[in-house]
Parts: sequence; structure tokens; C-alpha cells
Amino acid sequence: MGIENITARILAEAQEEAGKMRSAAQAEREKILSKAKEEAESQKNLLEKKAVEEARLLKERKASVAELEVRKMKLAVKQEMIEEGFQKATEEIAQMDSGQYEALLERALVPFRDVGGEILLNERDQKRIGEGMKAWTAGSGLTVAQETVDIQGGFLLRRGSIYINGSLEEMLAVEKKELTAELASMLFE
Repeated sequence: MGIENITARILAEAQEEAGKMRSAAQAEREKILSKAKEEAESQKNLLEKKAVEEARLLKERKASVAELEVRKMKLAVKQEMIEEGFQKATEEIAQMDSGQYEALLERALVPFRDVGGEILLNERDQKRIGEGMKAWTAGSGLTVAQETVDIQGGFLLRRGSIYINGSLEEMLAVEKKELTAELASMLFE
């Protein structure tokens, strides 16, 4: 056996060993690639599920926000309608028959007849019922001022530096606080 045979045999063994190593490496590579593909598929499925869940939650949130906005808009419209109703009531009371309107103001002023004060009316009411109010206040502590105020109707009662607001706006504002919930339930069931 010559050196050439030994070299050929070593070379053959080395090639055989290299082939085995290549095969083992190829198998390991395939195993690693297969595992990586499985992990990638698993991650992909997990991310898809997460994306679907996030999309569902986002859709629910947007629907909830939209529903809340619709409720807010409906409430604003309802409040506006109630406000318009009270404004119309204020205007209608201010336009009542002079005798009825004067009687309404006189009833509101009865508690102040003996206490006294100066009644301030708006310009229209001063012309319309001022003389009748002066006759009604005769002999009481109340007087009707020549000065007018900027209110829709009713009166302001001045007692020194104190003003008692008996304007129609204020009277109806008090009623509005008490009646708004009841009106809303009656009107918007």
C-alpha cells in the first residue's frame, strides 16, 4: 500500500465524512427551516387573530362613540325644542290681554305691597299697563318707576340697591328647572 493508496483512502474517507456532515447539516437546515416556518405561521396566525380582535374592538368603540354622538345630538335638539317652547310661552304671556297680564303681575307683587319698593317695567308694559299698575299700587309701599328696563315682560322690584327679579324670563326659568324632565318624558317618549 503506497502513499497514494493511503492518500486516496484518507481522501475518500474525508469525502465520505464531508458528505455525512453535509447531509447532517442539510437535515439540520431543513429542521431549522421547518421550525422557523411553523413559528412564522404561528406568529402570523396570532397577529391575524390580534388584528381581527383589534379591528372588532375599534369597530365597537367607533359604534359606541357614534351612538353617544347621536344621543348627544338628540338631547341637544330636545333641549332646544324645550327652550323654544319656554321662549314662546314667555312671548305669549307678554302678549296676553292687558287686564289678564296686569292681574298676573299684581299677584306676583302682592307679597311686596306692604314691604314696598319701586316697580320697573319694560317700555311696552310701561305704556300698556303702567297707569293700571299705578292705580293698583296706590296706598301701598309700592310705586311704578318712570324708568324702564330691558326685559321681555314682568318686572324688576327695586328696594334700595337690591333688585328682585320678577321678569317673565326669570319666572319661567324657575318653572323650566322644575318641569324640564317632566316635559321631556311627555314629549319624547
